[in-house]
Amino acid sequence: DLLQKKIISLGKSSQVAFDKLEILPAVEASDQILNMVKSVADNNGHSSAGVYKSYAIILHKAGFFFAAERLFYSAYRINATQLGEHHPFTLSSLNNLASNLNEQGRHVDAAAYYEEVLRFRTLALGSRHAATIDSLANLGRAIHLSVETRGRDHPDSAKLMVLFADILGNAEDAPEAETYLRDALKTLTAVRGPYHEDTMSCLQRLGTNLFEQERFQEAESYFYHAWSRRESRLGKDNSATNQSRESLIASLNRQGLHEEAKKILGPE
Repeated sequence: DLLQKKIISLGKSSQVAFDKLEILPAVEASDQILNMVKSVADNNGHSSAGVYKSYAIILHKAGFFFAAERLFYSAYRINATQLGEHHPFTLSSLNNLASNLNEQGRHVDAAAYYEEVLRFRTLALGSRHAATIDSLANLGRAIHLSVETRGRDHPDSAKLMVLFADILGNAEDAPEAETYLRDALKTLTAVRGPYHEDTMSCLQRLGTNLFEQERFQEAESYFYHAWSRRESRLGKDNSATNQSRESLIASLNRQGLHEEAKKILGPE
């Protein structure tokens, strides 16, 4: 059809310009596509999101990701407005947008959307539903591609590994999550420094992971370092500092070291 051919031609022009970092021509071409698709969508009433999605898929499959991204985003916003943020159609639209970003190499942005889809699918469908498992796999792929492209020593890769570890919340997944957290901590310490917020947060998360595995003595060490660093940088009354302090006290109590715990707890 003539409209589809015109949209594909403009999609190609937009992508070529974008790849050359000629942003204005890229946006102008994609704006023309948006206007064309809007004209069609306006005549389809309640199914307008489906129109944006169908043309987005055509452009995406052709490799014209810049223009496709804007159509995927439009489909998502329409569904979110008409159906709600947590509706299955809205989550599917958000998943499509994340896939598009992943193809563009924007793995951190993609992971943020994949994480949102995964979170709401877990709440609505449960952690073992096929759609939830697919979302977890999508997030895993985004992290793998980031690590593969940027290396495990890149801070963005480290942040994604922490995110993935947080999502692996089941007890049987704790050892795998621990591996991600240890790799992330090593990278963040080297790149960001031991007192960076991300590094201290990763220390706390690793301690929590070990605590949940009932490895209380190991957890104690990570909670202690998180607490002492946070107190030094954020102050003793900071909520993050108090979180690490309470975690340290809990790990000591679980080891039967109640006197040590009381010393940290201080006078009541």
